[in-house]
Amino acid sequence: MATESERPLGPYGQDSETEPLVRAAADLVPWLSAEAPKSRTLARLTDEVVHALAEAGLVTALAPKSRGGAQVSLGDFVGIQEELARGCGSTSWVTGVYAAALYMLSAFTDEAQDEVYATANPKSVAAFKPEGMAGPASGGYRLTGTWRFCSGQHHADWALLSSIIVIDGVPQPAQFLIPRSDWVSADDWEVTGLSGTGSATLSVHDAFVPEHRVLPLTGPPRSAALAGDPYFSIPFIPLFVTGATGTPLGLARAAVDLFGRRIHKRGITYTPYERQAEATVTHLQLDTMSMKLEQARFHAQRAVATVPLVAEDPGNVPLRVRCRADAAWATKLCQEAIAVAREGSGASAIRLKDPLSLIVSDIDALAVHSFLLHSTIAELHGRVLAGLEPGVPYL
Repeated sequence: MATESERPLGPYGQDSETEPLVRAAADLVPWLSAEAPKSRTLARLTDEVVHALAEAGLVTALAPKSRGGAQVSLGDFVGIQEELARGCGSTSWVTGVYAAALYMLSAFTDEAQDEVYATANPKSVAAFKPEGMAGPASGGYRLTGTWRFCSGQHHADWALLSSIIVIDGVPQPAQFLIPRSDWVSADDWEVTGLSGTGSATLSVHDAFVPEHRVLPLTGPPRSAALAGDPYFSIPFIPLFVTGATGTPLGLARAAVDLFGRRIHKRGITYTPYERQAEATVTHLQLDTMSMKLEQARFHAQRAVATVPLVAEDPGNVPLRVRCRADAAWATKLCQEAIAVAREGSGASAIRLKDPLSLIVSDIDALAVHSFLLHSTIAELHGRVLAGLEPGVPYL
């Protein structure tokens, strides 16, 4: 019987041109597993891991082909993150942030993109909640602010930071493209899970941002070169949250695989079972975690199929919210599958050096991310199903 990791890469509507990137991510898994404890200790990814991701073309997976990117299908984007998460949840998450930030950059002016792509394999972080203060200045704005949870900033060249600007007397959110020289990173990423993401606080003080590096989020894209390319017509939040489902799926696959290998090598203490694989409770655990993982995969696949519909009808609130709900359910189900693996793995699995302990801490951290937190998003989904307004700004 094939194990999870031997199965074909998930059927997400993959593109034959870009599926090699999914396989490149899969090839990195054993090495990433070995590097993960180092990233956990450093509270950021190692330089070697980031270099390998760039060399494999994974950080530019969603970037324009005209800029050296791959423009992978959304299914392949999920697949890349899933494969990477089998080796390291933090690596998967940061790679997704880098790739998604370059997708958002495609809406900026061509001049701004010229600056970013002047460096090979550029990396950018992104913060969506408007935390800064931006005041008008000659030729642009001056920006001051502090943004928390900026994953991947230690190796990033740029940051996309959200603030409020006033256009025609109306305050509205905008993204500001900031070079690394304009921000300061705090040493405050001390967490129990996803430690390697380096999601520290980022601060900017009175930095000048030229007008061509500012994108009002309520306006149209500003790129002339990419205008009309349907690939870049997807609203950012549905794309990001759908792509993010790859990380919990990969973590759950890793836990199920690990559990499946161990049951043939260990018994169950204080029971007659010398091999865990012979115990009825083990059979029930395998069924439960396997079915929860497959249910999670359904939600991820449905989100992938829904995103093109959102691109065709950006004002369709129920579809946008369902993408959020599918991503939250996928994450919740993966967390539950991993919890079963943890319960069935015995006390030895609580050791810090045990790979399952890292998987457990990573999924628990991921499950409280504001875009994936099931309790909040279930309420949002239910409100919309009840015919009420969503009442939230980011859909």
